[in-house]
Amino acid sequence: MSMLIPGLNQLAEPEIVKVENFETLLAEFKAEVLAYVAARDPAKAARLQEALENDSELLSMALQAMTLRLQGHERKYNARIKQMLAWWATGSNLDARGADLGLERRTISPGDPSAFPPVDPVLEEDEDYRLRYYLAPHAPAAGSRLQYRREAMTLGERATVTVEAPSAGQLVVTYTFAEDGFAAQMKDANGRRTAPGQVTVTALAREGNGTPSAELLEVVEGHFARDDVRPETDQVIVQAAEIVPYQIAAIAYINPGPDAQLTKEAAEQALGVYAAARHRLASYVDPSRINQVLHDSGAERLELLSPLVPIECEAHQAPFCIGINVEVRPL
Repeated sequence: MSMLIPGLNQLAEPEIVKVENFETLLAEFKAEVLAYVAARDPAKAARLQEALENDSELLSMALQAMTLRLQGHERKYNARIKQMLAWWATGSNLDARGADLGLERRTISPGDPSAFPPVDPVLEEDEDYRLRYYLAPHAPAAGSRLQYRREAMTLGERATVTVEAPSAGQLVVTYTFAEDGFAAQMKDANGRRTAPGQVTVTALAREGNGTPSAELLEVVEGHFARDDVRPETDQVIVQAAEIVPYQIAAIAYINPGPDAQLTKEAAEQALGVYAAARHRLASYVDPSRINQVLHDSGAERLELLSPLVPIECEAHQAPFCIGINVEVRPL
């Protein structure tokens, strides 16, 4: 069974949030108005029908405005419906969905309320929180790839469990939680069978280019050494992700008029967002997607200088962008 991964897979919007097209709604409005008038005054209904067939008539324009208003209301309420679905929910709405599974948004940095000006805490991004939401149901699946990934990404969020029987008929279960967890340092992780009875867990950190510190790797190793985490049949080896560096360089040609510096800044910012999203294990960087980002940023024509071929990483690798340079020239 495959799993939809937020950020990597696309999910079509449900039918409930589809908005009927303008012409269909307008025709329904006209039909209802005509039926209402015809039931009360057929003679007026005939004149009304003739008027509604002319789009320049005042009543026709009023119905068109009402149709646009109705579409606007539908889009507004549909946006609220989507915020009730974990795939599209954001902010506090996603927090509410996560609470259904007992999850809380991580605090990456606590901030400093006593500073001047106060420093707000840095919280886990929606996409990272959403991914943990979809991994959570797989926690009981011992030995599966998703179970390994979940365990590696939730370090410090699970108690050490000890079971003792001090006397006959008495069972004591003790949960001891770590005071400080390292889960917030983990950006991505996976587990792959590399030999019979052997599973290699790869860790990707948030800081820098993603190479985890020795301390973080030691914590991951300790986590998978626990009897209540590691399957009895598995020998678990922990390793740091292999970082695959690359840079994005392109020449973007724009029509005369727009400020070249504004286009450059918009393009490089958009490429930075794309590169950050690709910084995952087993991810890929596609030149065609880079072209799309540049066109969306205002480029009419472009020359992509780097990368020229797709960068496809294996399970133990992650692409990392070391530089973005977009030169903007007029056509």
